[in-house]
Formats: sequence, C-alpha cells, structure tokens
Amino acid sequence: MTACITADNRFERGGTSTMECPQCAAVVPMSVTAFPPFSRLKAERPAQIGVVLQCSACKSPVFLRYRTRAWRDDRVDLHPLPQPVEHPPERFSLGYLPAPVATRFREALACYSAGLWQAFAAMCRQTAQAIFDDVGEAGRLRVFDTVTEIQQLGEIDEATFTAVCRVIFDTNTKAAGTEPAFERRQAAALLETMKDLLNQTYVRKAKLRQALKVRRFFADQAAGIDDTDTATDPKVSKLRL
Repeated sequence: MTACITADNRFERGGTSTMECPQCAAVVPMSVTAFPPFSRLKAERPAQIGVVLQCSACKSPVFLRYRTRAWRDDRVDLHPLPQPVEHPPERFSLGYLPAPVATRFREALACYSAGLWQAFAAMCRQTAQAIFDDVGEAGRLRVFDTVTEIQQLGEIDEATFTAVCRVIFDTNTKAAGTEPAFERRQAAALLETMKDLLNQTYVRKAKLRQALKVRRFFADQAAGIDDTDTATDPKVSKLRL
C-alpha cells in the first residue's frame, strides 16, 4: 500500500479509501478534496504534509497528516499510514450510570478523545471514587475482583496493569501528582478497563432488569394477570377469567 503526490498534481494511495469519520462516526469511503501542489512540495520539502478528505456520509472535512518518505522527479512518496488529526469521540451508555459517575466519566472520555492522557487518568480516578462512594466498601471489593478478571481476560501486562490499578484504587490526589507520566498505551488499557468495569457494575444490571421487566409484562398480559393486583399483594396472583 503506497501513497504519493505525482508531478501532474494527482494524489494517489493504495488500499481502501474507507475509514471512520471523526464527526459522524460512520465507516464510509472518503474522497480527497485538497492537498499541496507538487511544485510547492519540491521547493519546500516539508517533513509532513496535510491532506483534506470529505466524508461521503455527513460531507464534513476530515484532516490527515502524512509523513514524506522520498523525493523523486515524478512524484513525492508518502508514508502509507496517515496520522489522523481528529479522532472519533469515545462513546459509552452514560444513561445507565448514576449521575456523579456519568458526569466524571463523560469528561474522562472527552479527555481521551482529545489525547490528554494525564487529564484522562485524573478523571478516571474521580470516576472510580464516585463508583466507590456509590457501591460502598463491600462493592469496592467486588470492583477489585472485576478489575483483576479484566486483566486476566484482556491479558494486560503487569506494568500496564499496575498503572491502571494505581489510577482506579489510589484516590490520594496529592500522591497522584508525583506519579510517572501516563502514556497512550496505558490510557488505552485504562479506557477499556473502565468501560468494562462500568458495564459490569451498572449497565449489565440495568439492561437485565429492564429486559426482565419487559418479559414479565408480556408474560402477564398473555396469562391475563392484572399487575395492579400483584402490586397490591405480591404473594397472590389473580387471573382474569
């Protein structure tokens, strides 16, 4: 897979033109709308260049950054893998979370999408504290077991897992200021750990209860059970004859 800008001012790239749009999150083909002319590139020889695409779904501009690789008489070769300038926003079912947890994790997701790893770690620490305040001491032990299981399932290496646990379980913000800088790889592991933790702690339970409530409703309707009667006396189910 190659990418280049030719002497007759054509942008060529091998492979698929499909990618995820950072604006609408649709995975669709992208068309090239702007790139620097060949003559200017040959004159200035920049280390990186910018290319503008257009999303075929929402028509928004999508910006990419390419590194230059070689300067030839008939073309400028570019690195085959571009660097996105914008990233799709991270999403999560925040509606299932308690308000204090949802507020903090929403900001954590925004920090991650912006590439602010230290701020992301700080907001994940606040999210974890909000979880502990909600579930209590017994729930904190369950959270620890859940995080340990996530490490085993995801095969997270010990160094990365130690950094993840330090964010989640060490709520001492003064000590947090002296920690080593949080890196992108650690942030990625922390993001998936937090998502899975919140899914198991809140989302899974809420969805299960909601599904069971719907199933019971239709089952009672089919059986002719009056839910007002069962609400008055849960031990007695009256059937409509």
